[in-house]
Amino acid sequence: MTRVLRTRRPGFTLIELLVVIAIIAILIALLLPAVQQAREAARRTQCKNNLKQLGLAFHNYHDTNLTFPPGGLEHSGYRIGWAGRVFPFLEQGNRVDAMDAMAADALMNIMPWRFDTAPHNGDSPVFTDSIGVLACPSSALGEKSPDITNSTLPWIVDQGALHYRGNGGSSDLDIVSGSSSTRNYSTSGVLYPTSRVRIGDVVDGTSNTLLIGESSSSQGWTDSQKRGWGGIQPWTWGYYYYGSGNGFLQLDNKYVQFPINYQGSFATNNTPFTSYHPGGAQFLNCDGSSTFLSENMDLNVLKAMATRMGGEVIDNN
Repeated sequence: MTRVLRTRRPGFTLIELLVVIAIIAILIALLLPAVQQAREAARRTQCKNNLKQLGLAFHNYHDTNLTFPPGGLEHSGYRIGWAGRVFPFLEQGNRVDAMDAMAADALMNIMPWRFDTAPHNGDSPVFTDSIGVLACPSSALGEKSPDITNSTLPWIVDQGALHYRGNGGSSDLDIVSGSSSTRNYSTSGVLYPTSRVRIGDVVDGTSNTLLIGESSSSQGWTDSQKRGWGGIQPWTWGYYYYGSGNGFLQLDNKYVQFPINYQGSFATNNTPFTSYHPGGAQFLNCDGSSTFLSENMDLNVLKAMATRMGGEVIDNN
């Protein structure tokens, strides 16, 4: 009689398997924050590079026109602002040519935010194709304008994002009153209605004065704030002029009245600077350097950095 020998195959017991799963779970829990931090660091670096590219574009514009672009002109309508004016210096010359093909001197004569009919063509790829340098990669809004829902203007949601706003100055200095408080603006900054600021006009120092700042997060805002004119509008609408003595709406430039990442009430012209970067937002100085400013910084210091010739002493420590 032949005897069959059976060998026992080694394997995991249930307890051993549970231990291995627990170890893997712990490792994932430890690694995940590090991976997320690494990804955010990469996105923050890209956002900083966006600002540097915009800084070069602003300086090249200045070299060509001997002034920074205006934050609005005395020309009524839903007009494209500084973003369209620096396109030729952002390798977006073809986009400018396409707009000018719709109407001569397009920046003054078309309103793609308001109309989708010719010559404005708000649903054209000219306005819906994203421009990466204008959008922060950390923003949950992406490269479009999803907050700006409007049943009568549905194409706005698809128009390209603008996550960087011009520095219009401080709410404490050189306020020009409009026909209502929502149309007031300051002339103490660099990009404000009818501005023609030159580098030489930045008396407080180009490394101490803000040129543009990040506005890429609507966290904590109400739905009406998100959808309203003070929300994060696309680049297709920069300003609105109400006529002599009546003031402006500032869309692509803002004056500073509130802290970074402020979540309370605000009007169109003083929408706070915001971002998805933990702890603050990124800004570009007039000398082309970028800086990350904490949401906990003294509001008076932020306002001082927003004025070009306020004479304030800024402590950078």
